[in-house]
Amino acid sequence: MLAAEQIVRFIVVGVITTAVDFLVFNLLTGRRLGWQRIPANIVSVTAAMTWAFLANWFLVFQPDGDAWLDRAGRFLVTTAFSAFVLQNAILYLTTYRWKGPVNLALLAARTFGLDRRLGEDVIARNTCKALAVSVGLVWNFCFYKFFVYAV
Repeated sequence: MLAAEQIVRFIVVGVITTAVDFLVFNLLTGRRLGWQRIPANIVSVTAAMTWAFLANWFLVFQPDGDAWLDRAGRFLVTTAFSAFVLQNAILYLTTYRWKGPVNLALLAARTFGLDRRLGEDVIARNTCKALAVSVGLVWNFCFYKFFVYAV
């Protein structure tokens, strides 16, 4: 598979993973089922990570062999490091230390009048989150390709 095709597939799997997470969370916390948020989130994240592991295995990286338990452990370590260490570090950095990206996003939002509709706090928070997710995306792709699903 060509590298560009693999990257596109990885992004599509990531978008679907996010959709699975939000869909399961909202179904469980909705009026019909009425789950509390924390248990619902644990289930939704577990469902999303399970989907992500399998989809990356079968659709993106397609490793040879069947060492799924070893790969699942690698997947959990890689994904947890990305979610809990890298993303939080980028959130901290762009929230408290390096405000250039947020200032640029706020300038763009003011130019297009989005600051009045969305609010500066929403723009700032989501700019930081988008940067954190972007770093996680690069980390996950590289580690999935060369560590988790490597032959």
